[in-house]
Amino acid sequence: MPSSVKMLNAAGKMFPRVVRRQWPHLKMFAAKALDRHFRDLPAALGALKGRYAGQRCFIMGTGPSLNRMDLGLFEEEHVWGVNKCYLLFDRIRWRPSFWVAVDKRVVPDISREMNSLTRSLPETTFFFPVKFREEWLLQSRSNVYWYSEIELEESTPPERMFSTDITKWVSGVRTVTIAALQLAVYLSFNPIYLIGCDASYDVSRTVRTEAGQPDALVSTQNDDQNHFDRGYFGRGSKWHEPKVDRMIYHYEQARKACDAIGVSVYNATFGGNLEVFPRVDYRELF
Repeated sequence: MPSSVKMLNAAGKMFPRVVRRQWPHLKMFAAKALDRHFRDLPAALGALKGRYAGQRCFIMGTGPSLNRMDLGLFEEEHVWGVNKCYLLFDRIRWRPSFWVAVDKRVVPDISREMNSLTRSLPETTFFFPVKFREEWLLQSRSNVYWYSEIELEESTPPERMFSTDITKWVSGVRTVTIAALQLAVYLSFNPIYLIGCDASYDVSRTVRTEAGQPDALVSTQNDDQNHFDRGYFGRGSKWHEPKVDRMIYHYEQARKACDAIGVSVYNATFGGNLEVFPRVDYRELF
């Protein structure tokens, strides 16, 4: 947990109970008052619209199929990284052009790493839901863009599952790659290719659930078979139970939205189970 968050929480405990109840709102107010990047988020996001018109990009998931790909081919490409893709850095010379992290269980676990990366990778553009700024988990920098997120519920209608105007909202997601897809569409990338999006999960017997939260998982061993690194959700990592059927349904709504506005999305993943988008062999793109 960042030191700034510890200080704020410690300060909150010093106040009377009525103030403590309002502490989340006070932290949000403080973030808005002190952070111009937070205050100006619609204008900042609006300035990105159309910036990459006519260019292609690759949205890189974190599936084990990445281990079977020649990732060196992407060195000169616009690549979107997500979550813990920094675990690839000992294998590749390049760094993602864009980075997205959204999960409310994953981001607190990796907030220290993300804050370090926003400093050390000034040429990378980072996108985060504004809730992580309101909670003082993630820091603002000139290469960090905040956006308002609409929580995804079981009752969310299909037309609210994909946003084409990120200055207003971005849909909460079943998989972080769909958040990246909404952002890439707004930046006018076309075509867009998915890699490392395997859409398959096997929850190991060594994974436990938190009491009273059947969807809240905690790994006890470095035996993750669902990502490119066995330690991706390794010992002590917190994550949500993957629900692949809901993930596929969200991909289907994303494809409908992209088809409607003429954005071509292809699945260039090496294998995997995602059949929503037309398949292409990534090697034929270079």
